[in-house]
Amino acid sequence: MRASMSRARGLVIAVASMLPLAGWAADASAPVQATWKTQEIRYSYTGFTTAYDCDAAEDRIRAILRALGAHQQTRVSAQGCTLNRPSRNFFVTITAATPVPVADAATAATPTSRDELLKRLGVQAKQLDETFPAEWKTVRLDKDRKLDLQPGDCELMEGLRDHVLPKLSVKVVADDVQCIPRQLSIQTPELTVSALVPTKTPDAAADKPKS
Repeated sequence: MRASMSRARGLVIAVASMLPLAGWAADASAPVQATWKTQEIRYSYTGFTTAYDCDAAEDRIRAILRALGAHQQTRVSAQGCTLNRPSRNFFVTITAATPVPVADAATAATPTSRDELLKRLGVQAKQLDETFPAEWKTVRLDKDRKLDLQPGDCELMEGLRDHVLPKLSVKVVADDVQCIPRQLSIQTPELTVSALVPTKTPDAAADKPKS
């Protein structure tokens, strides 16, 4: 009898512990009214294992940001590659417009002039002042075929996780990015996030070119 009661208590505790997660999942699927936040993010890449030429690094980072809801005009600049040869150390400047909840827009301050950021992005202010429906989307970066991330991208993912994602509307859900210097893993590091992305509207789908 006592064993049955103990198992019952354990089940109650297990169910109760899952309730906050269930509630978060319900909130995550609810539509959010969003607007664009412009900002500039700078950090340095240091790779003990993998070297990139600047063009390749820019393409990789831009693709990841786009997968996480960044505006199509988001720009990435990598500087420090000698004659565009693969380098293990370079500086990255990201000029981005990313979705944020309208309620958080007032506190989304940036030290760089918004007019200057818009100029760099090549986007008019009225295009980014609009509000639009968005949703929290779970994205597992290592499983996104369009990104085609490889085990050698570990340090690049590590830099984004530590220096870029905390400044975006992105919540890390599962993190298995563990880079060992000068040792290439056989698996692509796993990184799953919940990102605020614009909701695809029927109009947008209708405008998409047919194959």
